[in-house]
Amino acid sequence: MRQIEIVGLGPGSPGQMTLETLTLLKNDSPNFFRTKIHPVMDFIQAEGISYESFDCYYEVEDSFEMVYDKIVKTLIDHVKSKGNLVYAVPGNPLFGEKTVEKLIQAAKAEGIEYQLHPGVSFVDVTLNALEQDPIDGLKIIDAFDCLKNPPDPRIGTLVTQVYDQHMASELKLQLMEIYNPEKKVILLTNSGIPQQEISREVCLYEIDRVDTINHLTSLYIPAENTAYQGFQGIIEIMKTLRGEAGCPWDRSQTSESLRNYLLEESYEVLEAIDNEDWDNLAEELGDVLFQLVFHAEIASEAGHFTMKQVIDGINEKMIRRHPHVFIDKEIFDPEEVETNWDAIKRIEKGQTGKPEEASGLAAEMKKIPKALPALMEAYKVQKKAAKVGFDWDNPMPALDKIEEELLELSVALRENNAENVEEELGDLLFSAVNVARLLKLQPEMVLRKATAKFVSRFEKMEKLAGQDKKSLNDYTFEQLDDAWNHVKGL
Repeated sequence: MRQIEIVGLGPGSPGQMTLETLTLLKNDSPNFFRTKIHPVMDFIQAEGISYESFDCYYEVEDSFEMVYDKIVKTLIDHVKSKGNLVYAVPGNPLFGEKTVEKLIQAAKAEGIEYQLHPGVSFVDVTLNALEQDPIDGLKIIDAFDCLKNPPDPRIGTLVTQVYDQHMASELKLQLMEIYNPEKKVILLTNSGIPQQEISREVCLYEIDRVDTINHLTSLYIPAENTAYQGFQGIIEIMKTLRGEAGCPWDRSQTSESLRNYLLEESYEVLEAIDNEDWDNLAEELGDVLFQLVFHAEIASEAGHFTMKQVIDGINEKMIRRHPHVFIDKEIFDPEEVETNWDAIKRIEKGQTGKPEEASGLAAEMKKIPKALPALMEAYKVQKKAAKVGFDWDNPMPALDKIEEELLELSVALRENNAENVEEELGDLLFSAVNVARLLKLQPEMVLRKATAKFVSRFEKMEKLAGQDKKSLNDYTFEQLDDAWNHVKGL
């Protein structure tokens, strides 16, 4: 029977290697070591144990993933052609060993038997050095995966494979988005190797300045003792506010009563963006996030959905609607991406065929939320119409349309027809939105800037009047118009 024995060499000291592992390494099967860069190798050689290492693969392959795949292929090919073998890795085979994970998958696919033999892991000796009990809570993450699997500040975190100062620098930048840069952390090097263990407490921002970092370095981040940390913290705050001992105002709110608050906070975000006020933008985004959590908690209490469903739903949607990034890895220009997005969106909603055939484009227009500002609604309606070619190629014909609508409004005013005046004024505004869209400008933002400019000029007019010890009420319209033109000239 073909079989692979997978053993762990322990974290450092030969005394941490199990008797079972030592026995297997001394049997007749050939031994393969992922690496010979390990503190027990002097002992291995002294015991007369022969082996072959894969260190040469690290020198010729372009990535760790390619190294791991090549190691697994070599092992599987050897077993299929020559029989049993022993594969040895540092620590415990199932602690941070990608090759073991891949080897198990390949062995199952090939119908090859394998046996895992546990060993003392770096986690055991690291926790021993820290004098920490993992039962109090511990998250273990690989430095390579820190971005995809960020730590939870409320529990202690052990980050492995901080193998050089460059990795420490990359890790530091990611962690400082979660923790205070001056938070005290512990760098542990050579854990489990007698007389060589190094434990240094430093500030987070200093970790890449420590010169003792090597391939046996890990980082321990103590838990934050402050309650309500991170995103989970805002969920807990909301549940507390809505709980029996919470805030009467928060407990009384409904999705309907909160509508205006969400709208107001969203506009405050836009204002901070327009002003390039980044500190205020961070605060306003927090206010919007709180509103989103508020609505989700109310829905959760009513049994409609949870915050987890909200997050899972948007994650799945973004992956599904970006196949060129997450699935096919194809290169599209922005217009192709938008077309692809719309096609996927129609499929999600059970629609097929061309956009105009999918239950009617007018039906899609009617689904645009009526709570949107009128300028934004008009903009979205025009974008949908443009998808079937009902659009000009450039802004100039649209500008001519403004002149046409302006003339029709003038006629309606001269005829003193109130109904026609309202209609023609609406047409004029709609045409102005079309020009903005063709210029690739958001009409809502354009009008906001124009309004802000008006307010600024009006303020200057007031200051000029104040210099003459007057108010604007003291001026005739003609004088006000002259003042406006004077300010405009300035």
